[in-house]
Amino acid sequence: MTNIMVVDINATTVYRIKKILEGIPVDIVSATTMYEAINRVGNLQSILDLIIIDVNLGPEDGYELITKLKEINPNLMVIIATSLNTRKSFVRAIRVGANDYILKPFDDDYMKQKLISHIKFIDSAKTLPSTSQKQIDTSIYNSIRKAVRENHELLIGLILVYNKKNPAQPANNVRDIALIKGLYRDIENSLNLEDEVFSYSNNGFVIVLHKKSIHMKTATIELYKEICESYFFNKDIDDFSFEIEFINLPNEIDPRQNALSILAGRIEKNMG
Repeated sequence: MTNIMVVDINATTVYRIKKILEGIPVDIVSATTMYEAINRVGNLQSILDLIIIDVNLGPEDGYELITKLKEINPNLMVIIATSLNTRKSFVRAIRVGANDYILKPFDDDYMKQKLISHIKFIDSAKTLPSTSQKQIDTSIYNSIRKAVRENHELLIGLILVYNKKNPAQPANNVRDIALIKGLYRDIENSLNLEDEVFSYSNNGFVIVLHKKSIHMKTATIELYKEICESYFFNKDIDDFSFEIEFINLPNEIDPRQNALSILAGRIEKNMG
């Protein structure tokens, strides 16, 4: 279920959007003023996914409202639907973190196509697998123990995806999380049966490749570079980049060392 709030002084907009999304599993609430919208988001912040807002709210500033709503819930996806068709309004939309800008009057079929696309992103972000740090540490520990016991090598990799404009800012909205974590499936499809991949925070992946020698490290890095580049190209994503590091055990570090910390340090230095 996707939870949507429509903020518009015109009640007709709410009615149209409800009709457009009829039969699709969504729950829609509405607000007509800044106070009402802030109050509703405050009450629903744990479940609200998407806001459709006309920034032309009479005497109130819709862009200021978006900023306030994102302070309450930074994960909100925001779609602006307005008749304001100026460069200034587009620029302000980008600055406040809007995910889409749709001009009124809008065509119902066009709006439906847009909304369904965004709802799919939201659903994807909700259903993609997540892994706790403890699970990752336990899996790496068990993999290293097995490698030492069976006397074979392994490769452990870390991929971090970041926004080019602000590398220090992790993905924190639904669109970015869904896009970045969508890589999970492509990476998973590249693995052998015994290998593993884990989500790492909101912007990365840990890959454990069993029985992989140090001689395979360069080719492995190139493989995952190609997977990431192809994914971003096919999705037409140009605002993200990535860093990849792999480490071989036991040839490059002592198995008792924390491989993930070493990988993170190397990537931080590369981005440096």
